[in-house]
Amino acid sequence: MAETKYIGKTIPSKEGARHATGRGLYTDDFTLPGMLHAVILRSPHAHARILKVDPQAAREPPGVFTVVTPEEIEKKTHPFKPGRYAAGLKKAIPEYAGAIGKVRYVGEPVAALAARTRGAAEDALELISVEYEPLPAVVDTAEAMRPTAPLLFEELGSNLAWKGSLHYGDVAAAFNQADKVVREHLKIHRYSSTPLEPFACIASFDAASKKLTVWVNAQVPEVIYDALREALGLEDVRVIIPDIGGGFGQKIHLIRKYVVLISLLAIESGRPVKWTEDRSEHMMAAGHSCAQEFDVEAAVKNDGTVLGLKFKEIDDVGGSISTLTIHFTNKLNNLSNTYRTKNIFLEGCSVVTNKCPVIPNRGIGKPGMCFIWERMMDRIAQELDLSPIEVRSINLVQPEEMPYTTPSGNIYDSGDYPALLKRALEKIGYEKLKAEQRREREQGRLLGIGVVIGVEPGGRNAARDMAIFPEMKESPGSGGVNGATIKIEKNGTVTLFLGSPNCGQSHETTTAQVAADILGVDPEHISTSTPFDSDLAPWGVAAANSGNNFHLYDIGAVHGAASRLREKILTLAAHVLNAKSEELAINAGVVQATGSPLKKISFAELGKIAYGNQALMPKGFEAGLQATFYYTFPHGEPNLVPGPEGLVRAQFTFSAGAHVAVVEVDKETGKVHVLRYLIVGDNGAVINPQVVNGQIYGSAAHGISVALGEGFVYNSDGQLLTLTLTDYGKSSTMETPRIEVEHRPSPSPFTTLGQKAAGEGAAIPSPAAIASAVEDALRPLGVRVRELPLSPEAVWKLMQEAVR
Repeated sequence: MAETKYIGKTIPSKEGARHATGRGLYTDDFTLPGMLHAVILRSPHAHARILKVDPQAAREPPGVFTVVTPEEIEKKTHPFKPGRYAAGLKKAIPEYAGAIGKVRYVGEPVAALAARTRGAAEDALELISVEYEPLPAVVDTAEAMRPTAPLLFEELGSNLAWKGSLHYGDVAAAFNQADKVVREHLKIHRYSSTPLEPFACIASFDAASKKLTVWVNAQVPEVIYDALREALGLEDVRVIIPDIGGGFGQKIHLIRKYVVLISLLAIESGRPVKWTEDRSEHMMAAGHSCAQEFDVEAAVKNDGTVLGLKFKEIDDVGGSISTLTIHFTNKLNNLSNTYRTKNIFLEGCSVVTNKCPVIPNRGIGKPGMCFIWERMMDRIAQELDLSPIEVRSINLVQPEEMPYTTPSGNIYDSGDYPALLKRALEKIGYEKLKAEQRREREQGRLLGIGVVIGVEPGGRNAARDMAIFPEMKESPGSGGVNGATIKIEKNGTVTLFLGSPNCGQSHETTTAQVAADILGVDPEHISTSTPFDSDLAPWGVAAANSGNNFHLYDIGAVHGAASRLREKILTLAAHVLNAKSEELAINAGVVQATGSPLKKISFAELGKIAYGNQALMPKGFEAGLQATFYYTFPHGEPNLVPGPEGLVRAQFTFSAGAHVAVVEVDKETGKVHVLRYLIVGDNGAVINPQVVNGQIYGSAAHGISVALGEGFVYNSDGQLLTLTLTDYGKSSTMETPRIEVEHRPSPSPFTTLGQKAAGEGAAIPSPAAIASAVEDALRPLGVRVRELPLSPEAVWKLMQEAVR
């Protein structure tokens, strides 16, 4: 490969201008001939039996084409197959695209209809008559687990839908050898990523060929593809994913229900059907991050060394069983965080309640795991009268131990965690800040400094969940596969086909940089084919805008495809120029023999030969200039598939970051002001600094907002009280601090370019950083922060309780 010219550089965004000037094409921008518009009837009750649904009056207005009811959904579709997150169910529960017989959360889809216009559809929706038998709602996990609690799923006999555990090392011996056991009870609340664009879908069915085509803003094509084939019994399914206005995990799972419903309307009406969710629908029923509670115990020595960790987790998974264990199983991804503790026990309980079902959300359980570790590090320091920096430092994995195997089987590829922590303290001016804090406390100001550190796993292993569910009847696969295709057209232009959709993370830019360096062209001359199209894209199980997959699978696939194409270019050029391949170099789309300036040929000239002049091709040369490469992680062993001890490589690469938050708490109102926020991070070899920084800024802003108050609140009847963005409490730019970022990369020895993940990173440690800083600010009052969010009201209550 030629000397790196574009990798590691900030170049102009290839997709930025399109989005900034309103030329992006989103699902709602598409219009098909004869297209109808759909609306969905949702449950007003948190828990009720559906006694009768009468759609007759809704079918009568002109312009209404079709209505589907629970009876028709059950008759004309099949339930989804239980996925890996429902593998632990004691009894299989059929789950359809809509409520059947019973509703279990406010906003659950009950019926749907399609009409010529959205207005006509909304008017007709009000004519559907539904008779409900309201049932008592359960919205608290402790109440839900009581033997007398109303059951969401009678078949299970309990609202405790799943319970399981794993242990690594000799946990009992670790606790027997401890000088002290530190205990804490911690909580994280429900929240969302609230993407700017809600769910949207268009479905079109060709009855003659029995081919279904859907346009949808989904993050994972496989979820949609499999759901349509399972629910509708179709074999020929095409999934097109245009530009997406933010995903963050929100558009992975529950969106499949709506795609099936809209597709059923399209099949029944014989017309294309469009549905676009509104903001209130999205807030109540598009999925929430899981509320989690943890009882944690740490076995420690007097010097702060953590010998063992035990935690019991209760997850409020809402009114569905399809994502039952998603937040618990994701704890395996960063179970050890940055620490060397060898003995860990984890137990999980998934409790169904009459709330919106939980879904993946930026980090999916990993912010909770980091919260456990970082809150406990602060607590251990307090209990032993040590510095929190000292306690973290003595437990960190050391750089000479890399690659480091964790007790659960993860292999940390590279990193220098002590150096990240040290540099963060230096850059923030930690000692000066502590001195300032002491002076300001004498004046009554409540300043706090929170220092945390966390890993960011990347590159998902599909076999991970088998560590918890070895009895899975259907294997979820292992590792990951995704592809890329690169083609030089007849006119010499370069086209790149990616195997994954893009949710706005500049995939077109970064992949063009990688391909450009290998092929010797300017990234501006590489055209990335959009949108994603399952009929054309070289996609595999890792074709997912989730799980921090892009840096591993997509970059690996693009690198492989470009390298193959380069070899093909050089082979053809060497034959035409009567030279040896190793004597050729490529620059600006021209292949030239070194030392022979007249011996050269352009991509356009090669394209004419490859697509139209067999006589000039070498014998055995495959015509055309195109290459496809499917990437799999070449260092997946050991622990690619869990063995009897449950050891598994949950993910394959591990970025890391040290975070420092400096806050001030208003004594009168409890409002937290973030004065500074610093991240010193290791994302491996950075392909485009501006793109990586953008991911860090966004994920940090999200995590800080989560910690400071955004979140969902239900009343005792299961009614959502935070239905609008105003009530939900999303932080604005006024509340979001400037994020200071410094890169200290440790390139991965396992990846194509040394790259590591960057998409979820700052969302994982930032809630813990804010909690640590607020607790430090309130230390003079003796306050301990045990749960999020830290809204002004919550902080004010903590202060009032402390002074009583």
